Amino acid sequence: MKNFPSLVIVLLLLLLTSCKDDEVDVVAEEEARIEAHFDTLDVDVSRAESGLYAYPITQGGVPKAGFVLSISYKIWVLGADSATTSIRSLDTVVVKKNANAIYPIGIDEALSYMKEGEKWGFVLPSYLAFGNHSFPHVLIPAEATMAIEIELLEVRSETDVLDAEVKAIAAYIEDNQLRDTVNYPLNQPEMLTNGMVYKRLKAGTGATPQSGQFVSVTYEGRFLDGTVFDRAPNADVFEFYMGTGSVIPGFEIGVERIQLQEKALIIMPSYLGYRESAVVIPHNITSEVADLEIIPSYASKVPPYTPLVFEIEVIGIN
Repeated sequence: MKNFPSLVIVLLLLLLTSCKDDEVDVVAEEEARIEAHFDTLDVDVSRAESGLYAYPITQGGVPKAGFVLSISYKIWVLGADSATTSIRSLDTVVVKKNANAIYPIGIDEALSYMKEGEKWGFVLPSYLAFGNHSFPHVLIPAEATMAIEIELLEVRSETDVLDAEVKAIAAYIEDNQLRDTVNYPLNQPEMLTNGMVYKRLKAGTGATPQSGQFVSVTYEGRFLDGTVFDRAPNADVFEFYMGTGSVIPGFEIGVERIQLQEKALIIMPSYLGYRESAVVIPHNITSEVADLEIIPSYASKVPPYTPLVFEIEVIGIN
């Protein structure tokens, strides 16, 4: 019995040594995979302290201030046949740089290398990519090393983005004839100083909600193209306390203008909604990443910098 503690210590040391060897083997395998990849390319590769590998494909872009980026990309698992397993962005992707709003995190760092009009390639070691998460339906295994090519199409400031959204909201009002007094006989759309639009659809009675009150509403949330992304109609009443920050700012600003039993249309720019939201690359694993709680659940429904339309009826104020 006196030898038992010594035996336990020996076993623990052997186990720790074995685990350490396994970790070294995994790192060595990944480094070999990355080295083999660059052996096939005739490019000038740099390696950041974080472990990110970067190389220019098309340079000479225009340096511009701003951090709202429009990009396109191709991404694949390093070591796989990129011709058959790569995923391309079908549409332009809008992201906010350096805001922890991009997953994998290595892509946020990668964008810092680029200027408008440039195209770069990057290799993300697994710890800058998806780590031990796997996404079998897009052939991304756990501990995958990812390669990505990114083209930076446009750089804007958030002020530029807001200006474009305000114009899009004005076009929505005209396209949907919200000034038509025949179909919408109540008040004309009211343009508020914060960029929001308020349009009464059904008259109400009594007071409007105040801070601290418990409010019951039904609502439907849409994009400007009419796509419904969220709703709480009729039996599915949505309830919240005013002034607690439990809803997006624009929703609360809109509700505090609506009388009991009134129905109104609230149109808001993204800075009153979900702002930069969050972007997942590749795009078709967004819902799984949200399920893993890596990104907020709303990010699987609302893209970055998306103006929102809410049709809201206040049915209770307590």
